[in-house]
Parts: sequence; structure tokens; C-alpha cells
Amino acid sequence: MRALAIAALLAQVACNPSSSRPTATAEPSADPVAKTAASTSGEAPAARGKLQVVAATQDSDALSLIRTERLKAKAEGRVLVVYVSATWCEPCKKLKEEIAAGRLDERLGKTTLLAFDADKDVDRLGGAGYTFKFVPFVALPGADGHPADTQEATGKGGGAWRELLGKLEAWQREATRP
Repeated sequence: MRALAIAALLAQVACNPSSSRPTATAEPSADPVAKTAASTSGEAPAARGKLQVVAATQDSDALSLIRTERLKAKAEGRVLVVYVSATWCEPCKKLKEEIAAGRLDERLGKTTLLAFDADKDVDRLGGAGYTFKFVPFVALPGADGHPADTQEATGKGGGAWRELLGKLEAWQREATRP
């Protein structure tokens, strides 16, 4: 009974990547949210106004990858946001569901999330200056690739991801001003 109460408590607090967690076994390519948005009409994601998610590749250091993806996003009239989540994190799962269902497209249609895995990428992100205690975590990279601003969800329960929306909207508004 005590173990059940502890498990329930842990499920209601923000996700802390340094705590004990199950090992992630899913392939990144199997995650529908970690794939770049695709269009059946051939229209570019920025033109459609869809929140785009790009999975961070493992073949380069985080700083180089972030700089490259930031320039791509900027050329498309989008803002790049570094996004860190974990497969075991309830708020992260809920946010992925919202993205996959398209429910954030209207609010964040000019945002590209560069998705990192908290279990696999913490060291390479830390080397680039991206440090966090809780996930989901988002960061706005500056021109040098280092974080200019950050936000992590620290609230309770699966809805904690909503804490990030105000910051994401502000970053998009600022970066895509004419």
C-alpha cells in the first residue's frame, strides 16, 4: 500500500530526469511527434502554420546541431526551440499527444521544436549550456547556439506542460515579428 502511495505521488510531480526512471526502449523514429511534420499537399510546414518537431540526430555535438537547425528555421520564418523530454515523463507524454493531434498548431504554427531525449542527451546538452532539473524543458537558442532563455515545467500532473505555452508563444511572437 505504501509503495502504491509513493508511485501515485511521483506521478503527480514534475518529471526529474535525475531520479529513478524506467529505461526507454522505443525507437526515436517510432515516435510520431519526433518526426518532421509532413504535408500531403506538398506545402511547406511554415506556410501551413503547423508546429514542427525535428528529432535531434546523434551524429554531431549539440551546439553544432542547434546552430544549424536555428539557421534553417530562421530561413523558413520560424523560431527554433530546443525541447527536452523523456519517454517516462507524464507531462512530456501529454505534450506529445497535443502536438500529434495538431491542437497546438494554431498557437505555435511558426515554431520548430528540436527534440532531445533527457535520458540520452543530458551530457551533450550540458556541454552546450543547456542544463535542467525537470522535463519537459524548452530553451530559446541565441545566435551562438547557447541558450538565451529557458523554461522547465515544474508543476504537478500531466498538465504541467501547459506552463511552457506562454513562453513558447512569446518566443514565437518575438522571433517572427515583421
